[in-house]
Amino acid sequence: MLTAAAVLAATSGSQLEATLHDIVTAAVEHVDARYGAMGVLTPDGRRLDRFVIVGMEDDDGERIRRLPTGKGILGLLVEQPIALRLDDLTTHPASTGFPAGHPPMRSFLGVPVRVRDAVFGNLYLTEKRTGGRFTPADVEVAQALAAVAGLAIENARLAERTERRRRWDQAATEMATALLSGADPDDVLRTLSTHVSALSGGDVAGVMAPSPDDESSLTIVAAVGDAADELEGVRVPLQGTTMGATWRAGTPRLLDDIANAPVEGPRAAVSNELAGKYGPAMVVPLGAAPALGLVATLRRVGREPFDREDLDLLGAFATQAAVVLELAHSQQRERRLQVQADRDRIARDLHDHVVQRIFATALSLDRLSRTLAPCCPGEAAQLARSVDELDGTMEEIRAAIFELHEQDGRPGTSLEQQLADIVRQVTEGHPLRRDVRLRGSADELPRDLLPDLVAVVRELVTNVVRHARAGRVSVTVTVGADVRVVVADDGVGLPTQAARSGLVNLADRAERRGGRLTANGGSTGTEVRWIVPLAAGG
Repeated sequence: MLTAAAVLAATSGSQLEATLHDIVTAAVEHVDARYGAMGVLTPDGRRLDRFVIVGMEDDDGERIRRLPTGKGILGLLVEQPIALRLDDLTTHPASTGFPAGHPPMRSFLGVPVRVRDAVFGNLYLTEKRTGGRFTPADVEVAQALAAVAGLAIENARLAERTERRRRWDQAATEMATALLSGADPDDVLRTLSTHVSALSGGDVAGVMAPSPDDESSLTIVAAVGDAADELEGVRVPLQGTTMGATWRAGTPRLLDDIANAPVEGPRAAVSNELAGKYGPAMVVPLGAAPALGLVATLRRVGREPFDREDLDLLGAFATQAAVVLELAHSQQRERRLQVQADRDRIARDLHDHVVQRIFATALSLDRLSRTLAPCCPGEAAQLARSVDELDGTMEEIRAAIFELHEQDGRPGTSLEQQLADIVRQVTEGHPLRRDVRLRGSADELPRDLLPDLVAVVRELVTNVVRHARAGRVSVTVTVGADVRVVVADDGVGLPTQAARSGLVNLADRAERRGGRLTANGGSTGTEVRWIVPLAAGG
């Protein structure tokens, strides 16, 4: 009956706990012990994961107030998983005594809980009711029941492992669906970080990608969890860091302490602060070397480290994510090529058909105008004006054809690179963390709005560099129903009136387009928003 219960033990902690409690109770009854307990080891076998007790009153447990730490006799059995019988456990060299309030115990029997070569913990029995030591028959009973417990734990862990893998696979499927459906990549990467943090049990998780304007660093492009706002935009040098080595080698890494992977260079202060808060970490590349980026998750100092199974699950998830990202990029390239092909076709049709027909019509009207000039000068002049209008129309069509050929079919890329270059140039030589983002398609921007957009970004970032004494600046340009430029820093607040005068010109630019400029700041930073309606920009 106990074997059936073990085989059917479910994955939830409460059901496994009840099964183990029944097994310990049966062991106590069969060997006539006063107390029984089962210590279950963590999957890596380093320490006790749970401790099931039978025989103690609730107030005994309340007086003890803590579970065993796996040292002394219990630690000996963890290190040497063999049956152990003692007449008086207090006299054993490994004994460390009992905590205050613990009931006295002398006779002792301990057997490993194992299935084949895998050790899951130990079954402990103490205080033979009849006095004396436990017998060899007691050892056989305890070993049989420990084997049943091993089946229950193995079955529960297999089921738990299957469920964990199912959740990781589901998260990968959701991410793939979102990316291939055209969702915003920034939102998808943040969702990816959220899944990694939740499924791995991390306190913070994020995605790093090669910096667009700096080949020697990775930028944290998305982060969730503790201090996520502080992490986004941080640049991690490739030289001399574990992150850089992981990215170049394309090999997942398991770290017991992130402090062992220090960041060198101008971001070292930020990294050291994080190293003081976080210990265990996993870093996994997105794809084969050179990877598209890195996925990392960290736990706070004092929490249990990640294990190899955690790393394998995160690695499989990252591999699927990398494939999906590549597919999404392929889709984007295909769409760009299709857009370029459509532009070429439209330009060719305009040139070969529309312009040629207008030109032929204008030529015929010009000849007619010259023929009518001697006898009908008024009509001839009207025809000449019509010919001039047709010439103007052809010039406009030729300009449109030139613009169609000028577009390289990569919406958003050139503008994003231009913005990144501007921010890099303005902040060069200053230890500012930079974060530049473009949301939406640059194809939606009217051409005459681009100079204003570039000027606004340059002026606002220049103000941050000159006056804010900031450690971080973020630039976000969003193209939707309107065009929004948001520049935020963590500096000392809005500058003096003399420095504010530079915002007046930017406000004028916005007002001329039916928009507005707003600025909010204090001792912890400043945020300036420049917003104009998209329709007004055209």
